[in-house]
Amino acid sequence: MARPIDIAIFGAGIAGLWTFARLKRAGYDVLLLEREAIGSGQTIASQGIVHSGLKYSLAGKLNETARSISAMPDRWRAALRGEGEVDLSAARTSADSQFLLIPGGVLGGLTRLVAQRALGGNSHTVPASDWPDGLRRSGFRGSAVFMDEPVLDVPSVLRALAEPDRGAVRGIAAGQAGRPAEFLRAHGIEPRAMLFTAAGSNHGIARDRGQDNGLETQHRPLLQGLMRPAPFPLFAHLVGTSDKPVATVTTHAAADGTLVWYLGAAVAERSKEADPRDVYAAAAKAFRDYLPGVDLDGVEWAVLPIDRVEGRTQGFHMPDTPTLHRAGNVLYGWPTKLTFTPMLGDMVAAELDRLGIAPSGRATDFSDLPPVDYAVAPWDNAEWTSPR
Repeated sequence: MARPIDIAIFGAGIAGLWTFARLKRAGYDVLLLEREAIGSGQTIASQGIVHSGLKYSLAGKLNETARSISAMPDRWRAALRGEGEVDLSAARTSADSQFLLIPGGVLGGLTRLVAQRALGGNSHTVPASDWPDGLRRSGFRGSAVFMDEPVLDVPSVLRALAEPDRGAVRGIAAGQAGRPAEFLRAHGIEPRAMLFTAAGSNHGIARDRGQDNGLETQHRPLLQGLMRPAPFPLFAHLVGTSDKPVATVTTHAAADGTLVWYLGAAVAERSKEADPRDVYAAAAKAFRDYLPGVDLDGVEWAVLPIDRVEGRTQGFHMPDTPTLHRAGNVLYGWPTKLTFTPMLGDMVAAELDRLGIAPSGRATDFSDLPPVDYAVAPWDNAEWTSPR
């Protein structure tokens, strides 16, 4: 028996989930399919930072990425209050904001940006007397700038987006994921449109379907670092002399309650096949330089290789916006960064309008399709080591 629906989405990462929740709320009949686990891949590997764009202006000028991102925290906060295009009121934030930790003498153009509030936010320098206790005891000497950037607890965001309509979030066997049309036909599902948001496999699917004309993507590798036990909660960018932080640190609680520092930015900008000891050494040096009071004796380290996939730009820099490629009634989307996800949702909604696909108001029963579980957080799935 045929089951007509408005749209089928492939890939239950943050892009697929946000778009799914937004379209369901608007009255679309949507099926979201995932071949591994909800949030697997780039989403569960995210540090959860909703960037305001300020860290991309460290060179003393506003770039296009900073301009594009500057409005995003307000949209995420509206969703967290239950007032946005999706309802994230059931999600948690790990931190309400982050710090830019700037050693003395490196202020330059950044101070001007903060002073002028060039991005329209509430960024300001925090007096040392108001620093969190752990930061005060860390030995840091310099300026701490409040960034007005929430840090999301990603697992709780996944559940907040999926659970209200969990019956329409289903599994698809790995062997069938590359043949989406066959899978849908086998189950009598007839979508008016399809959206692919599985970043790593999107391009291959488009190529196999003959829908990759004009589509270009790029891979930017990361080797994220993890350190446990973290001495105190820290959510900060350690700012150097370039337009990329030396390290970005977020704090997460493992399943056993152990605090973990998750490390990105320059310390992680290397090949996935690089020696993990290079990450450990770079992170340890950053902590010695910025947080000399932190005792690293007895800590354990791990790495997480990530292949970020997105629309290609000249010079392979991070794109300024999400990428959405359309071939007929089939869409292929990459949000570029977690913070851009609402913008990708806007782009998908606009394309459905152009295709003349309005919400049907139906809610098809997909209980015959296999269920799918949630992804495990990286710090609960890491191979820890104590390098000597």
